[in-house]
Amino acid sequence: MIVAFLVGGLFHKQLTPLGAILPASVALMLSITFIGIETARLKPQRMHLWVLLGIQLIGMGFWTLARLLGYPILAESLFFCGIAPVAIAAPVIVNLLKGNVEFTTTALVLSQIVFALVTPLLMPFVVQVEGFCYSELALEVAIQLGTVLGIPAVVATVLRWLYPPCKGWTARLRDVSLGIWIINLTIIAGVGTQRVLEMNVGWQDMLPLVLGSLVVCITGFVAGYKLGGRGLKRECSQCMGQKNTILTLYIASQWYVHPLAYIGPAFYVFFHNIANALQIALANRERFRSETRPSN
Repeated sequence: MIVAFLVGGLFHKQLTPLGAILPASVALMLSITFIGIETARLKPQRMHLWVLLGIQLIGMGFWTLARLLGYPILAESLFFCGIAPVAIAAPVIVNLLKGNVEFTTTALVLSQIVFALVTPLLMPFVVQVEGFCYSELALEVAIQLGTVLGIPAVVATVLRWLYPPCKGWTARLRDVSLGIWIINLTIIAGVGTQRVLEMNVGWQDMLPLVLGSLVVCITGFVAGYKLGGRGLKRECSQCMGQKNTILTLYIASQWYVHPLAYIGPAFYVFFHNIANALQIALANRERFRSETRPSN
């Protein structure tokens, strides 16, 4: 991840034209993931509704607060940090934490659907592009999200119907999916760097976006931990804290979003991975203590 951002920053001029392949690249990565999801094992619960509502409230809540304080660019950036759906890697992390993988996988799928349906309706309010009416901008966002989310879902469904053994492709192509993810991050970093450099902004203009991203990240993990209670605290924390930033970085790199707003979700990638590393380390320490504790 760090190398991807470094390469993207150093070779931004060369990588910026590759931004045109991002929709297809993201769609391919998601297709590999969707093929392996067992829809029969998805079991929506009432807690999923609260998790999905919490994601929307965090995104819109921070956007509203920043707008009321008079910081529209910060508001856009925080919106992208908070509104992102559950990360594809969340079930993997929950499995490492010995949590409920089925609950997290269900939240993952539901959050992608909600994101695809709700975001086009919210974006015209969030970015407020001059000269574009609500319906035009909402339609453009819907088409972009339909490309990167809808097509992979259809492709996965058709493949599973025509060739059921393809369900095992996800596990076998895990390294390929990771490679595509790194390539996407590199391109996105290049596109974002180019856009920021063209604006010629200083660190003092970017610092509030970075700190705001950190606050949203902490809020998501902590709110999910509290929401989940004793039974689902780690699962809900992952669902509300670990985000599918590839999607929001893709949307944040579009022409209708202020270039600086890209910085928040870009740093969110760093922050939520640090949070995951800490959670895994604490879980391992707790497991080690329980295993070495003398029995009565």
